Amino acid sequence: MRPLVRLFLLSTAALSLSACFSDVTPIDQAGLCTYNTDPQAQRCTPGQMAWFRPEQGQPISEQMALSVAAAYCDFNHQVMHNKAGVLCVFTDQRLDTVK
Repeated sequence: MRPLVRLFLLSTAALSLSACFSDVTPIDQAGLCTYNTDPQAQRCTPGQMAWFRPEQGQPISEQMALSVAAAYCDFNHQVMHNKAGVLCVFTDQRLDTVK
């Protein structure tokens, strides 16, 4: 077998096996933690879906969306945002940066 073909097959096998050993925490699909203040966000649990929803449906700025994501979102999962808020998997790893 050609070395290039052998290398391709080996790398394909390694890539497919790497998914079996993923250490990403499972997402809690049972509920949704909704918050609009830092104290409310601290009641969310890691791995839970969380929605930052501003008070009275006020639209949020791009800067606020990034600030919320930077403080509370687990970037191992998708983060969604629009003018209505930010939806992501909650993490408590950066709570000490929120003051």
